[in-house]
Amino acid sequence: MAIIPVERIKEGLRRRGALRDPAVAAPDEHQAPLAEQRLAELDALERRWRTALVRDDRINEHLMRLVRRAGLTGGQVLEIGGREHPRGRVFGKGFGYVNLDLEHSDENTVVGDITRCPEIPDATYDVVLSVDVFEHIDRPWLAAAEISRILKPGGLSYTSTLFSWRYHPCPIDFWRYTPDALEFLFADLIMLEKGFDLTERRRDVRKKAKDDPMPLDALGGWRENVRVFHAGLKPARTPA
Repeated sequence: MAIIPVERIKEGLRRRGALRDPAVAAPDEHQAPLAEQRLAELDALERRWRTALVRDDRINEHLMRLVRRAGLTGGQVLEIGGREHPRGRVFGKGFGYVNLDLEHSDENTVVGDITRCPEIPDATYDVVLSVDVFEHIDRPWLAAAEISRILKPGGLSYTSTLFSWRYHPCPIDFWRYTPDALEFLFADLIMLEKGFDLTERRRDVRKKAKDDPMPLDALGGWRENVRVFHAGLKPARTPA
């Protein structure tokens, strides 16, 4: 069955909306207002991401709100794979920041693999975060276990990854997640918050690379760009 391009859908809705003209006989008096409502919904959905905070600022704001909610005013922060957009700058002076990565990028880098990092002792960090990393980890269940291990009691884990997004190997693209999947991976943490971020749902995020394997679709490009997040707290030690 052929897919109807979105512009044809919109044109059909515009014609239905025109039925409000009293000179045009409308077979269904509810058809025109419903068409106008649907057209307005489509237009609003496509414009929504343009009026929102850009992705990085949106994530940083969310992260810091959760840090405050966890009652953390200082401590040690580890970001996993923060090579491109390190977030040390969003934390206050009371925090120390390092980035864990597979290769060295700057003086704040700890070289290691989050699926197995024995070089990091237990209960080292107050915050462990990752953004756009978990989809690239081959064994995320091991990464989640290591994050829980290296968190201090009362420490915060923050994971922002993808539910629906284009294929983007870096160097390999493995997984997509639901909030429930992340909660399952971090089952030994106290779930603080989880959910979807639909802000960029209708944004065209096609890669610029010539070898992009995803063809242009009838809607003018890839759609349904949905992010997902999870925040958890490591249980505090109980008194002996």
